[in-house]
Amino acid sequence: MARQNRKFTPRQRTTRPLGTPLTSNLPPAQALHPPTMRNGNWFIDPPLSSRLYQKSGLGMMQSDESIRLTSEEILFCHWHRHVPLPSESWFRDSVSQDSDVIARCVVFDTARSGGEILIPVENIPLKWGLEVLDSTWALRWNREQTFSKETPVAHVRWAWTTDEIDWMEMHEWTNAVNSKGMAAEFFVIDEEMDVTMYLLGLAQPHGEQQLWDSFSSEQRQELTELWSRRIARDSGWYIPGVTEWLWDSIGVEHLSGRHLREEEGEWFDALLNAMPVPSHLELYDDLMSRGVLLRPGFKFGSRWRVYATPVGDAHAPWLVQPVEYAPETWEAACLAIRLSEGVNKTWLCALHCKNVWHYLQMQRWLPGRT
Repeated sequence: MARQNRKFTPRQRTTRPLGTPLTSNLPPAQALHPPTMRNGNWFIDPPLSSRLYQKSGLGMMQSDESIRLTSEEILFCHWHRHVPLPSESWFRDSVSQDSDVIARCVVFDTARSGGEILIPVENIPLKWGLEVLDSTWALRWNREQTFSKETPVAHVRWAWTTDEIDWMEMHEWTNAVNSKGMAAEFFVIDEEMDVTMYLLGLAQPHGEQQLWDSFSSEQRQELTELWSRRIARDSGWYIPGVTEWLWDSIGVEHLSGRHLREEEGEWFDALLNAMPVPSHLELYDDLMSRGVLLRPGFKFGSRWRVYATPVGDAHAPWLVQPVEYAPETWEAACLAIRLSEGVNKTWLCALHCKNVWHYLQMQRWLPGRT
């Protein structure tokens, strides 16, 4: 019997036409006034300004109770608050002056779609006493918070999928944000004007595997004797006739013997001979010191898949990619993260900074919804 074909309804992509509201709310009986230009900035006057600011955190309040708006806020008010655009040519003129206004408007609208409050850093008053990082674009509050009295929950940045990534700078920004007790959120916009949101963090992978220091001298001697039987193969070693192997973290059992990859054999040999670990194995050494088990991750586009438990007990929670092999653009990074999450793993970028290995974690994210 032939299988019935499953039918799927494609997700409808959001479009944002100018002159057409996105909100289902009815417009006010009396048309609202458009923003007006003063001293090179756009303003909305009271009483509308107070309502937009108090209820939605839109604009920066001025001494005359008007609010100063960024371009992304003007479009948000146009789509969701029935505020007319300053002129028919306003958006075209804005794009001519700053093409990134396209991305900021879409990202700003997407970020606020769940009811969260997003405020561009240029609208954060000094009197709030909030330390804002230079690379942060906006701060985010949860929908139930009072933005003028409470601390934001996240710093937000954005990029096009075609933009290149400075992984060390991303690590430094994430670390600085997390040290303030806030989330580091990154929004990526593609050429279809669709936005994918990511939560960045610093992971500490660790596992339950036996460590080298836990072996007795007798056990080390037994491992040394077995290693002396090794036969070199194309990119590793084969130890024949192994009936009992003490260290499950190293090698795989096959063909009545133990097979060690090149990196495993080099690292293992250094331990057995009390020699310094080769510099190209320092990341491998750091991970092994955390009690994890490493297996090749080539099937998942990464250097290693990393287990906290023996391979047969549970799936690998992490995929680790050294920074020198990490994606160069956000398009490639999005692909790597999507692939890892498709197999229920978390993607980590490994970086070395100040003599310490760090693991930058990226996960797809829906603020307020996941």
